Amino acid sequence: MTSNKSIHDTTTTTGYFDMVSTSLPSPLPSPLPNNGGYDFTGLLPLSDEQVERAKAHYGKNLIAFGNDQVWYKVLFRALVHPFNILLIVLGTATFLTDDVKGGTIMFLMVFLSTALRFWQEWKSAAAAKSLKSMVSTLITVTRLYSCPEHRDPTPEDVNRMLNHATVRMDIPIEDVVPGDWVQLSAGDLIPADVRVIESKDLFVSQAALTGEAMPVEKFGASSEAMAAWRQRNIYDEMAKSAIPADASAVPVPVDMADMEATSSTSGALGPRPPSKKAVFKNSLKRSVFACFGIRRFDSEVASQKQNEVDLSAPDVCFMGTSVVSGTATVLVEKIGSETFFGSMAKELSKRRPENAFQMGVRSISWVFFGLMAVMVPPVLLINGLVHQSWTDAALFALSVAVGLTPEMLPMIVNSNLARGAYLMSKKRCIVKNLDAIINLGSMDVLCTDKTGTLTENKVILVRHLDYHGKASLQSLQLAFLNSRFQTGLKNLLDVAVVEYFEKTASELPLYNENIPALTNGKDVGSGLTAAAVTFASRYQKLDEIPFDFVRRRMSVVLKDVSDGQAMLVSKGAVEEMLSICSKIVVPCHNNPDAIDIQMAAEGQTIPALDTLVRTNHSEIQTLTPEMIDHLIEMNKGLNVDGIRVVAVAYRNLDKVKSDYGISDECDMVFAGLIGFLDPPKESTGPAIKDLISLGVEVKVLTGDSAAVCRKVCQEIDLPVKSIVTTDDLVGLDDEQVAMIAREATIFAKLTPLQKSLVIRALKRSDRVVGFLGDGINDAPALAEADVGISVDTATDIAKESADVILLEKSLMVIADSVLMGRTTYGNTMKYIVMAISSNFGNVFSMLVASSWLPFLPMQPIHLLVQNLLYDISQTTIPWDKMDKEFLMVPHRWNIRSILRFMVFMGPWSSIFDITTFLFMWFYFGVQSADNTAGVTLFQTAWFTEGALTQLLVIHIIRSPKIPFFQTIAARPVIASSLIISVIVLVLPYISVFRELLTMAELPAIYYAYLVGALSCYFLVTQLAKIMYLRLFHAWF
Repeated sequence: MTSNKSIHDTTTTTGYFDMVSTSLPSPLPSPLPNNGGYDFTGLLPLSDEQVERAKAHYGKNLIAFGNDQVWYKVLFRALVHPFNILLIVLGTATFLTDDVKGGTIMFLMVFLSTALRFWQEWKSAAAAKSLKSMVSTLITVTRLYSCPEHRDPTPEDVNRMLNHATVRMDIPIEDVVPGDWVQLSAGDLIPADVRVIESKDLFVSQAALTGEAMPVEKFGASSEAMAAWRQRNIYDEMAKSAIPADASAVPVPVDMADMEATSSTSGALGPRPPSKKAVFKNSLKRSVFACFGIRRFDSEVASQKQNEVDLSAPDVCFMGTSVVSGTATVLVEKIGSETFFGSMAKELSKRRPENAFQMGVRSISWVFFGLMAVMVPPVLLINGLVHQSWTDAALFALSVAVGLTPEMLPMIVNSNLARGAYLMSKKRCIVKNLDAIINLGSMDVLCTDKTGTLTENKVILVRHLDYHGKASLQSLQLAFLNSRFQTGLKNLLDVAVVEYFEKTASELPLYNENIPALTNGKDVGSGLTAAAVTFASRYQKLDEIPFDFVRRRMSVVLKDVSDGQAMLVSKGAVEEMLSICSKIVVPCHNNPDAIDIQMAAEGQTIPALDTLVRTNHSEIQTLTPEMIDHLIEMNKGLNVDGIRVVAVAYRNLDKVKSDYGISDECDMVFAGLIGFLDPPKESTGPAIKDLISLGVEVKVLTGDSAAVCRKVCQEIDLPVKSIVTTDDLVGLDDEQVAMIAREATIFAKLTPLQKSLVIRALKRSDRVVGFLGDGINDAPALAEADVGISVDTATDIAKESADVILLEKSLMVIADSVLMGRTTYGNTMKYIVMAISSNFGNVFSMLVASSWLPFLPMQPIHLLVQNLLYDISQTTIPWDKMDKEFLMVPHRWNIRSILRFMVFMGPWSSIFDITTFLFMWFYFGVQSADNTAGVTLFQTAWFTEGALTQLLVIHIIRSPKIPFFQTIAARPVIASSLIISVIVLVLPYISVFRELLTMAELPAIYYAYLVGALSCYFLVTQLAKIMYLRLFHAWF
C-alpha cells in the first residue's frame, strides 16, 4: 500500500481540461506533450465565482434516466397503453360504421383514462420527488476561501484569499462541478468521473459497472505504483481494449454524428453519450414496443461503436462506484450524463428485468387479451348467424371487447401505489421504488443487521482489560489514541471509546493537582476534557492504515513529541489482531495498572492519566498458543454476556518512514481487550413479535460474533433455530447454502459477499426477502434483496442501493410498512378480480343472449357507458381497507388463482342476467325485434340490472366476509357506489341522456323485480363464496 502525497500527474488523459480550460480561468493543469498526461503543479481548488460559472455551463450533476418528469412524457406514457390503444382501434372502427355515439363514448373513455392516469402519475412523480428530497446525500469538497456575501471583506478575509486559503464543506452531490476537489473516505459514493490527485490505501468497489465483487485499489498519479504500472505498458493495452465483458452486457451507443465532436475525449474517461435526436428516436420506438410488453433489442445500437472506457485505470474513479476503504483527494472531470455511468444509465434502465410485481401486472394484462380472443369471436359469429346482420354483430362484438377491457387497470394500480407511498411517508418511511410497496407486502423473510436495529445504536464501553482480565489503563489509552486520530469511517465503537475516555478524564484526578477543581471535566474547545486534550496533544499523527472489511482492523502511526518515539497502534477484531501479534503484555500481579471510574470512587491510588502507561521489559512476553487460547476463551466469555470485544495492540517503531501500509501491521504487541455493550431497544421485542405474527421470519446477518448476537436475540425473544458462521459457508454449493439459509436464524461474522450469498439462497428457496442495512458492507445485500431497506443516516452507497429508506431505524416501522404493503396489494387485487370476474360473467350472458334473442340485448353504447360508470366507481378502491385476517399473511401474485376465481365466481351474475331476460320476455312480452319500444325497454332493463349487480359485486368480492354485516367498505367506496347507483337509476328519466343513450323509462313493477333479483344475487354469491373458500382455502 502506498500513499501519494504529491499532486503531480503524468498519466495519459484527455477530456475535461481540453473543454473547459478556457471557460474556467483557474490554475488548471496543462497537458504534457510527451505522454498526454497532466502536470498538477500549482493546481488550486475552485473559487465561488468559478463554481457558479461551471454550474451555468454544465448544469446539475444529475443522471437523465429517460424518465424525467416532463409533462409531455408523462402524457405520452399515460396515452400509449395497450388498453387505450385497443379502445382507439375500437372507437375508430365504430366511427367507420357510422356509430357516432359509440365512437364518441369510446374516445371519451380514452380521454378520461388518460387524463386520470396522467394526473395520478404526475402527482405521484411530484410526491416521490418531494419524498426523495427528504433524504440528503452529501459529499465533502475543498474550495478556495471566499468572503461571506452578507458582509464586506475584512483585511483577514483579503489575506486569506490572497494566500489561496481553502475550506472544506459538505454539499449535495448534484452541486458538484468539474474542477472541484472532492475528499473521499470509506462509505462515500464517487459523485462523478474523477481523477485521483492523492490517495491513501484507496479501495473502490466497481461492482455497479463491472460486476466484479472484489474492490480495486486506486492510486494518485505520482505514486510508485502508478509509475510501475506505466512501465509495464498496461495503460496502452487497456486503452485499446473495449469495456470488459461483464460491463459491456449493456452496450453504450455512440451516434456517428457525434464522433467528430468526441474525438478529443478519448483516454480513460471515454467519449460523450449519444445525441439527443438519436436518444429520442430510440426512446419513441421502445415506448411503443414496451406498451405491449415487448422487450426489443436494438441491433443497430448493439452494432454501434461502444465507448472505449478503461475501467481499470488506477488513477481514475467512476460515478456509481463506492469507496470501500481508504481516503483520497480527487479532481472532478465529468459530471451527470457526461460520465461513463451517465452514458450507460438509459441503456441500463431499459435493459433492467421486470420484478415480480411488474411481471404480475403484465401477465394480468395478457390474461385480459386472451379472454377477449376467446370470447369475442363466438359473440360475433353467433350474432351474425342468428340476426343475419354482420354490421350489428361487429358493433356488438366490438362493444363486448370494450366491456372486457379493464382500461382503468394502470390508473388503479398507480393510485394504489401512490396512496401506499403517501401513507408510508406518514409512518416515516420513504419509498424510492413504488413497486417495493407490493414486495413489502409479499415479504416473508426479513434479514437485518444487529447494531442499531435490534439494539439502541448507542454503544458504551464497559470493559478495558489486560491478559489477566483486570481493568487496564494502557488498553484504554491505546484504544483512545487509535480512535482519536483515525480519520476514516468512524463507527460507534470509536465514539464510545472517546466518550468513555473523556468521562474518565473528567471524573478522575487531573494530571496537575494545582488546577482548580472547577476545571475538572470542562470542555476546552476541541470536544475533549482538559486531561484528555493534554494526553492527545503529546502525540503527532504521522500516517494511518484505514479500516477495511477483509482485515477488520485499522491502525494509526503516532509520534510522542516529548521523546520522538514513534509507534503503530492497531485496533480490530480479536482473531484478526491475534494473527499479527507475536508478543503480549502480561502485567505483574503486584504492579497492576488497573484503573476505572469505580476505583476512583473508592479512593484508590490512580496513575497519571495524561501519560501512557509504559510496560516493563519483563512484562512483554512471547505470545504462545496457550495464551491465544486463553484470550479467545476470554473473548467468548464476554460475548456470552452480550459484550462485543475488540483488541488493541502496538509496536514501537525504530525508524520513521513517509508511508505505512498493511505490511507494517506485523510483530505487534498485544495489549488487551476493549468490551462494548449495545443494549436492545425497548421497541425491538414487540416489533419482533408483530413481524412473526404477520408471517415474517426474522434472520440476523451480522459481522459480530455469534455469542453476542445470541445474547441479544434471547433478550428480545427472537427464537434461534440455529447459528451459522462464515466458516460454515466456505466450500458449499448453492443447494447446500440454500438449505442452511432456510434453517438458520443467526448468520455471524459474515463478509459483505456472504450476506448477499445468503439472501440469494433464500430467494432460490422461493422466499420474498427484505434486507435492512445501513453500512458500506450492506450494499451488495441491499441490491440483491427483493426489498432493500436502509435509513436516512446510512452511508451513501447503502441509501442508493435501497428501495425504501426509513427515517427511523426501527423494526416497528417495518412492521407498519408490511401492513401498508399488504393493504396496497389487496386493494390492487380487488380491482383485478372484480374486473375479470364481472367481465367474464357479462360476456357469458352475452353469449346466451346472442344465441336466443332475436335482437341485441343491449346497445353497444349501453355497454360502453355501463363499463365507464363501473370503472369510475372503482377509482376509490385505493382508499379501501383490508380485513385483519388478510393482513396477517404474506401474499404473492398467482395468475392461476386469478383465473380460477374468474371461472368460479364470474358466471353467477349470468343467472340473474338470464332471469332478467326471461322476465322481460314473458312479463313484458318483448319477443320480437320489430317491437322497437319493447326492445328499448328490454335493453334499458338489462343495463340497469347489470350496472347495479356490478356495483353490488364490489362489496361482495372485496372480502370473503358477509358485506354490510361482518365487514364494511371504507366511506369513499360506499359513497362512490351510492353516487353511481343513483346515476344509473336516473339516466332513463333525464331526457337528454334518454335520447342520447336510446333508453326508456322503466315501470314500477320492474323495480320490484330488481330488488328481488339483487337480494337473491347477494345470497347466491355468498353461498358461492362459502363453496369457493372450502374448496380452495383462500380468497385472492
